[in-house]
Amino acid sequence: MKRTLYALAFLAIGCGTEREDTGDAAHARMQDQADQLRLALKERPESPLLEYRLGQLFAEHGLMDSARAAFERSLALHEAFPEAHLEMAQIYFSQGHLDKSARSYEQAVRFDPKNAAAHNNLGYVYKRIGDFDSASTSYERAIAVDSTFVEAYNNLGQIYKAQGRSEKAVEVLRRAIAIRGDFSGAYVNLAKVYQAQGKNGEEVELWRKYAERFGSADQYSTYARDRLFDLTERTAASE
Repeated sequence: MKRTLYALAFLAIGCGTEREDTGDAAHARMQDQADQLRLALKERPESPLLEYRLGQLFAEHGLMDSARAAFERSLALHEAFPEAHLEMAQIYFSQGHLDKSARSYEQAVRFDPKNAAAHNNLGYVYKRIGDFDSASTSYERAIAVDSTFVEAYNNLGQIYKAQGRSEKAVEVLRRAIAIRGDFSGAYVNLAKVYQAQGKNGEEVELWRKYAERFGSADQYSTYARDRLFDLTERTAASE
């Protein structure tokens, strides 16, 4: 028994050393790549793309302050660089600076107005800030760019619901389901609109369609089953 414990301890120590070595090797590779980019920047100090690549490298390894500084230098060299603005927006968002994230996304869509994902992300940041009017505008622009962007329809439906625009919410959420019938979140959000409207019949029908489509495998299945049970019990009690 004691011999087995020693063997397991040895294996655990060996695994730990291997992970540490792997991390050291990855860090060394990152430093080597950064040195190469810095060397290239000495030859081409006015290159926004090299600064951008340096920022990407730092961001990939979680060095967000260094990444942000590199992206800032890239934008100082070339303001109309939507990819760099997007990187800045994501860094600011991850650090909780929502106003700065919104400003960066605004610049990204300014220079790349056909980027539906950027409009959608900007809408989400506005939502987090509490600016629902700007959020709805951004989601609408995302859909204008890509009429099949189901996530933007789903997000827009939630904003319309929060604004009290229930019929508009129903319209866009139905559209999301029509585009992609396996997007369960749209079913849930549409059901919540029906619930807020007091449309029990429409909600029951929707949950039944959901159950037929997803069964018990989806993340919302338990909630759907419980909600449908409550609605049918209530209907039976009132008869």
